[in-house]
Amino acid sequence: MELRFLGGASEVGSLGLVVRDQGRTLLFDYGLTPSDPPTYPRPAPTDVDLAFLSHAHLDHSGMTPLLSRLPRARLVATPVTIAVADLLTKDALKVARMEGYLAPYTPSDIHSLHARFTSLERHATFRHRGVEVELTPAGHIPGASMMLYRGDKDLLFTGDLQTLPTHLVGGAEPVECDVLVMESTYSGREHPDRKETERRFRDKVAETIERGGKAIVPAFAVGRAQEVLMSLASSGFETYLDGMARKVNEIYEAAPEYLADPRKFRRAMEGVHLVEHPGDRKKALREGEVIVTTGGMLDGGPVLYYIGELYHDANSSILLTGFQVEGSNGRQLLDEGTLTIDDSTIRPTCEVMKFDFSAHAGHSDLVRVAKESRAERVILMHGDHREALRDAIAPFADVVLPENGKAFAI
Repeated sequence: MELRFLGGASEVGSLGLVVRDQGRTLLFDYGLTPSDPPTYPRPAPTDVDLAFLSHAHLDHSGMTPLLSRLPRARLVATPVTIAVADLLTKDALKVARMEGYLAPYTPSDIHSLHARFTSLERHATFRHRGVEVELTPAGHIPGASMMLYRGDKDLLFTGDLQTLPTHLVGGAEPVECDVLVMESTYSGREHPDRKETERRFRDKVAETIERGGKAIVPAFAVGRAQEVLMSLASSGFETYLDGMARKVNEIYEAAPEYLADPRKFRRAMEGVHLVEHPGDRKKALREGEVIVTTGGMLDGGPVLYYIGELYHDANSSILLTGFQVEGSNGRQLLDEGTLTIDDSTIRPTCEVMKFDFSAHAGHSDLVRVAKESRAERVILMHGDHREALRDAIAPFADVVLPENGKAFAI
C-alpha cells in the first residue's frame, strides 16, 4: 500500500491523500486553503478510481469539482456533506470573481460533479468492485465521517475529528484499524472547558448589550454559526443571522438524523431573525442585540458591513469564535488591532475578544483516539505542530510525519 499527500500533510488546509492498493487508486479529500489568495494542493492523478469526502469544509472539499474532469472518478460522501460542499464550492467561485483570483474550476465542473456523487449514509459501507469503505461519524460538523478502508491493511482516514459532544453533533468514537491517518490540528494544545467558554461568551454578549452596544459575532457558515446560535438560544437576546449560514441551516433541518438534538436545533433557529435582503441589515443594526454573520475570518461577507458601521462604537464588541489563519483580517485584528476594508485600514475602538468554539479534538483526546484504535502505525496529517503529538503516541505505535508530494509505503 502506497500513500502520497497532495496537500495538508504538514499544514492545516488543502488536504488530499492518494492511496494506491491492490491495483486501485483512491483519493481521500481534495481541498483548498481559503487564504488571500487561495492556495491549492498538487493535481490529483488521472487514474483515481474512487474519491471519498470526509466533510464539506473547503480545506477538504474545495478542489473536488476538478474530479469531474477525470476519466472515471466517483465521489462518495454523506448526503449532508454533498449538499453543503456544493454550496461552498459555488461560493468559492463567487469569491474568486469578486477578489479577482483565477478560479481553479468552472461552474460547469461543479455541475458535472453531481453525476459523479454517490450518497452514503453514516454507519454505511460502500462496496464497489472489491473496494470496501465503511463510514462512521467523526463529530466535527453534521455529516462529517471517518473512512475505514479495508485493503491489504485496514486504514482509517479521520478527516477532521471531534470526540466531545456539542450542541450540534455527538462526539466521535475510536475505531480499531491497522493504520490510522489522523488529523493533528491541535497537537500539543488543549481546549478550555466548553461549557465555561460558552458561559463567558454569553456573559460578554450581555455585558455589551447592557452598556448600549451591539455584539458582532463573526462565524463560519458551516458548523460554527449553528453552534453559536444554539449556545445563545436560551439567552433571550434579539439575535440576527446574516450570510450563507441561513442556507446551511436549511440543509441541516432537512437531515435531522445528522443532528445531536433536532428539536433543540429547530427551536434555536426559530428564535433567530434572518437577514434575507440587504435592506434587512439596517433593521439588524437598529433592532438587533447580537448579529451572527459570515465570514468567520473577516476576509469578506456581511460581517464587514456591520463592522464598518460599528467599529467606532466603544460600547459594541467583535466576538471572534474561530481560528484566524495567518494573513487573514481576523488575525490582523488580533495581532495589530487593525482591519482592512475596501483597501482602507481602520482601527476599531469597539471591544475585541476571541472565544474557543473549536470543532477539533484537543491533544489528549487525539492521543486517546490513537491508543484505542490499536493501530500499529499512526500517520499524522493536517497540522503544523505535529511533533508534540508524535512524541505522545510513539510509546505505543509507530508514528509517521509525511511530507506533501512524497510517496511512502506502509
